[in-house]
Amino acid sequence: MRYILGFLLTCIASVALAQSVVVTGQVMDKDNNPLPSASTVLINASDSIMQSFTIADNEGNFLLKKVNKGSYILQVAFVGYETLSKPFTVSDQKESIDLGQLKLMEKTEILDGVSVSADRIPIMINGDTIEYNADAFKTQPNATVEELLKRLPGVEVDQDGNIKAQGEKVNKVFVDGKEFFGDDPKIATKNLPADAINKVQVFDKMSDMAEFTGVDDGERSKTINLDLKDDKKNGVFGKIAGGYGTDDRFQGKASINKFNKKTQLSALAATNNINEQNFSFQDYMGFSGGLSALSGGGMMMSVEGVDGGMGGQQGGVSTATSGGINFNHDFSKRTEFTSSYFFNGIDNTIDQTSARQNFLNGSIYNSGDTSYSTSNNINHRLTFKLEHKINDGQDITLRSNIKLNNGSNRLTRSNQTFDAGDALLNESYNNNNGTSDNVSFDSRIAYRKKLSDIGRLITANATIGYGNTIQNQNILSTTSFYGNNPNTINLDQLQDMSNDAFDYNLRVAYTEPLGNLKFLSAIYERQNYDTENKSFYFDNVGTDRIRNDQLSQLYRRDYFYDQGGFKLQMNSEDLTFSAGVMAQSSNLKGKLINEDVKINKNFFNVLPSMDLRYSFARSKSLSLGYSTSVNEPSVRQLQPVVDNSNPLNIYIGNPDLKTEYMHNAYLNFSLFDNFSFTNLFARLNTRLVQNRITNTTLISDDLTQTVSPTNINEEWSGNGYFSFGTSVKPLGIKFHISTSHTYTKTQLFINDQKNGVERFQNSIDFNVENRKKNAVDVVVGYKTELNDTKYSESDNLNQSYFRNVLYSDLSLTFLKTWNLGSSFDYRIFDGDAFDKKIEMPIWRMHLAKTFLKNDRGELKLSVYDLLNKISGVSRTSNFNYIQDQRINVVTQYAMLTFTYSLSKFGGDKSGIVIKEGHERR
Repeated sequence: MRYILGFLLTCIASVALAQSVVVTGQVMDKDNNPLPSASTVLINASDSIMQSFTIADNEGNFLLKKVNKGSYILQVAFVGYETLSKPFTVSDQKESIDLGQLKLMEKTEILDGVSVSADRIPIMINGDTIEYNADAFKTQPNATVEELLKRLPGVEVDQDGNIKAQGEKVNKVFVDGKEFFGDDPKIATKNLPADAINKVQVFDKMSDMAEFTGVDDGERSKTINLDLKDDKKNGVFGKIAGGYGTDDRFQGKASINKFNKKTQLSALAATNNINEQNFSFQDYMGFSGGLSALSGGGMMMSVEGVDGGMGGQQGGVSTATSGGINFNHDFSKRTEFTSSYFFNGIDNTIDQTSARQNFLNGSIYNSGDTSYSTSNNINHRLTFKLEHKINDGQDITLRSNIKLNNGSNRLTRSNQTFDAGDALLNESYNNNNGTSDNVSFDSRIAYRKKLSDIGRLITANATIGYGNTIQNQNILSTTSFYGNNPNTINLDQLQDMSNDAFDYNLRVAYTEPLGNLKFLSAIYERQNYDTENKSFYFDNVGTDRIRNDQLSQLYRRDYFYDQGGFKLQMNSEDLTFSAGVMAQSSNLKGKLINEDVKINKNFFNVLPSMDLRYSFARSKSLSLGYSTSVNEPSVRQLQPVVDNSNPLNIYIGNPDLKTEYMHNAYLNFSLFDNFSFTNLFARLNTRLVQNRITNTTLISDDLTQTVSPTNINEEWSGNGYFSFGTSVKPLGIKFHISTSHTYTKTQLFINDQKNGVERFQNSIDFNVENRKKNAVDVVVGYKTELNDTKYSESDNLNQSYFRNVLYSDLSLTFLKTWNLGSSFDYRIFDGDAFDKKIEMPIWRMHLAKTFLKNDRGELKLSVYDLLNKISGVSRTSNFNYIQDQRINVVTQYAMLTFTYSLSKFGGDKSGIVIKEGHERR
């Protein structure tokens, strides 16, 4: 440690003693006209690292302060002109350097054999778009786009690969402005190589209508576009990798892309048994849904709090296989086609135990649970979109999606519950298995026509969808109750369930210009949902199978709404504003056929909205908005029947439920200073839900629980996010701090006791990294999370816990072709709900060697969980219980992996290439 401290002090002293100068100049065109706002970037000639940046004034003059002794390249850029590069040297004898007039020409100038292939401005902000230069954020060799995103200020990637930008969830990732494998962001970020990316553009994507008309309607969706490097846009690139390790661990992955000006063709394939998925977990949940009913017995369990596993892992150990093809083609300037097919499958094994303390009426009850389950799930997804521009004033778009899912599950489980004196209250044993099959289809057609050049237009959309799910479950269980009323319930049952869903949507909008960049839109929309649920239960008695009419159900539900209203939009160079109001009339009908029970409810709501965005400058913007929406009850929540298929957990629907009414408001601010590389992102959100649907729970003395949904007056939540980063040039470091705070105020009901609940979730993340990353890349950080829950009536149950993580990442490149990588997390969990502190050091290392022509081959030895400390521990702290859970996870292993980079370009010349007698990668 003293050597590191001495090294840092030497660097500081050297910087303090070094003499700096001022560099000036003027940017002109070939006719001697000044070019205001031209970008000037100062690059170190020896290592290509950007040292300073500024923008020319209205006369084209620029000023660079505090330039130390050394050799540099000045790069000057202006829209519509080729970039100019000028080398120069700063010596101790000069206090200032005037570079004179720098004229930008139509072609790139070559001065003394020096050329620069790309700009090094790290971040540019233009209105709602934040553009990151990928070459300014160094990643390890063979890194994916996901690793690149983790280095971008204001962008966060969690352990499961979910992306947030400026505190908002990213819903789509485009590649060169086109969809990549549909709407799944993870397929692009987990499979495309980072070194293929030129720029990462983060923006709030406007609605299709706003993009067509140029009239901002305030509708936004956080989106990322990956702009490829020029050579990747017209050629073949990709990677193939395979690895094998101890404990028979394996991993294989291939990504091959062939792009040209008209066509994008990508093929992906992956397989592994180390709990990594290269797709969104929603696909897995989509076809495993419904199998949760197989769990049976015991009280319902949720896993939250401490996650002892690694990023991207769900519970248990999985073997995952996936693959697909993405094909995009421009048939002409007016017709574009986008399509993809994707397959994924997961075989999952879960072995878990849990211990729970239950609190009821001042007493404590202990329960234990062990279970073992296996599942197999397969998903196919096909999407396509055809866009045709009829003429300059009208177009039509057709989009369709088809999904096929099937899965199977087998579960054995035992549960026991004891009172405070360790007397057995109840116990259950389960042996269940089942299958689930689902097919779904939806198609949407959109037509847009401009009626004038000044904003008058009409748009029409029509959507249709259908889905069918069939589930078959075999339930074999024994549940015994002890104490004053001993009883045993044996269940040997076949459950056949099916769900048919049909929906359609029609929407028409007309926009009329009012002059002075003001527009008024009239909107009408109709939405309809029809569902039919069939549940047939058969009891196995000896060799006979007898239908259980008490549990068997046939339920139909029809929900539709008509919505109409107006929206006013005002646009200017710096400001966009929209405000509107919609009136919605809805009807909810439900019918339980075998019980002759009917539900017929009518609702009327007024839904106002507002959105304002203001750009103070190119690198500073503010936005705020307010919106309202409604959420109707689900089929299961409305069914007024008793579901006692699990004797310990009984559910009863509530036909008197009201529709939820939600108010949402937000405030955003973003800033980036190009000279100091200071970035700041802030966001505030708040949500108020009236008639919030929650559950009321009745727990008997033998801990049987009966759950039923109910409405409460309101639930309120708020969230704040703040991110700040800057560089400290004298120390050669960058630091970043982000903080997130969430507050929720709601209510819970247990045994008719109303308990107000306040939940606080707070986190702070601070990290420091070095600026020059050619050979050494170091990130050191600390993150702390506080979760605090308070109850109005049962303050003795108030709970809080901390999650602290000390983390560091190191990448060291030596002898040109060797790389040593290390990632270390030290996780600490502590709090009121825990008997003792949990400490978990997690260390991963690798040693990699590149070889073959143009370093296309890489051999890497990786060690996962070097200290063998990973354990699948989770802690849940809830209103009426505290639970410890242990689940099997992937533990320590070593793996040797070979990766081969594909490219027809000979060498990988992506990134910054400075030619000075030789090439520098």
